[in-house]
Amino acid sequence: MRKAKSPLALWFVLIVSLAGFYGWCVLRGYYAYRLSWKRDQLSLQRAIQLQPRDPANYDLLGQYLMWKAQDPQAAAYQFQQAVRLNPYASSYWLHLARAENSLGNDTEETRAIGSAIAVDPTTPAVAWEAANFFLVQGRTEDALDQLAVVVRNDHAMAETALDTSWRALGDVQPIVQRLPPNPEIYLAFIKLLVGRQQWGAADQVWSSMLRLNREFDPRAALFYVDALLAARDVTGAQRAWRQLIDGSTVLKPYVTPDNQVVNSSFEHDILNSAFDWHYTALPGVSGMLDSTQTHRGNQSLLITYSGTVDDAGIWQYVPVTPGATYVASAWVRSGELESANGPRLAIQDGYKNVEYGHSEETVGTTNWHYVEATFTAPQDVTLVLVRFSRRPGGTQIRGQFWIDDVRVSTQGSAKPEL
Repeated sequence: MRKAKSPLALWFVLIVSLAGFYGWCVLRGYYAYRLSWKRDQLSLQRAIQLQPRDPANYDLLGQYLMWKAQDPQAAAYQFQQAVRLNPYASSYWLHLARAENSLGNDTEETRAIGSAIAVDPTTPAVAWEAANFFLVQGRTEDALDQLAVVVRNDHAMAETALDTSWRALGDVQPIVQRLPPNPEIYLAFIKLLVGRQQWGAADQVWSSMLRLNREFDPRAALFYVDALLAARDVTGAQRAWRQLIDGSTVLKPYVTPDNQVVNSSFEHDILNSAFDWHYTALPGVSGMLDSTQTHRGNQSLLITYSGTVDDAGIWQYVPVTPGATYVASAWVRSGELESANGPRLAIQDGYKNVEYGHSEETVGTTNWHYVEATFTAPQDVTLVLVRFSRRPGGTQIRGQFWIDDVRVSTQGSAKPEL
């Protein structure tokens, strides 16, 4: 008689069998994986035979058939198998939508796009694909919804999505209604519109941003004031600047009552923008804020000359009323300022190389002293420049020149304060 196998031996046989089966499955999966990396049709078909429940290989085969073999019908079948096995992968649905689009199957394409959105409603890549599909179909409102998803969730793609929205519609209000309450996104939209010279639309977005009543860095919005000034919209630039001032504790100290000059005593960081001081690096001259020599407050501006230069490289836009008479003034001092032609306070047209007035020049070594220039704005002028220049500027100049308490006012000649 044959002896019955012991339970231990039966367990051993079972374990060995299971291990063998597991090993066979692992090898089969590994081989299928290796085949899938070859990305050719035969290898992918073999991989599917080895792993018929793996949706990724159907999707890869569909992509091969779609783009390499140019067979959208066969590709659509493979993508259908992929979404059947895994309906939660939005990329599979998007690939299927492209194949159905190539076949002219609008209904199936729409269903696939809808499924992709349902699976990944906040994924920017899915939203971008869906938006472009809706645009082709003429479904602008649906496209705007998806582009808004891109704006909200992908900072790098936000500008492109905003641009696409604008080109598709040409109306900012439906776009703004879909924007998140983030001033940075509004500013990006304004910058885009300014670049396209769409001033009315930019103003609408600007007003909508202000109505958000959300805090933001006002310095990030100064480009809009600069753009309006460059477009010669002085009134618009003044309005935008005042709105920034009124809403910002950072910028409010820059403004002094009864003085058209901003940051007049250089007590604050120079913004190099809008209605604050602008500076330009020029050969033969350099500027810096100096706390060791001041007429009033804690700082003055020190200009150091070391060559042939006609301008100090520092200037400011100042709005004026046509026909009004102004007094421009400053407190200055100098140290060993050697030149046949010293620097002077000058008033120049904001857009033309025309000077309307200037003070006396400063040379040698001087204590703090007051300089002024009276000028009348022509009837067609609403913007002037306050700067410190030399005429003529072709002579050598060396030494130091300090500036403080710059003022432009219609209140009459500013009286020297000792």
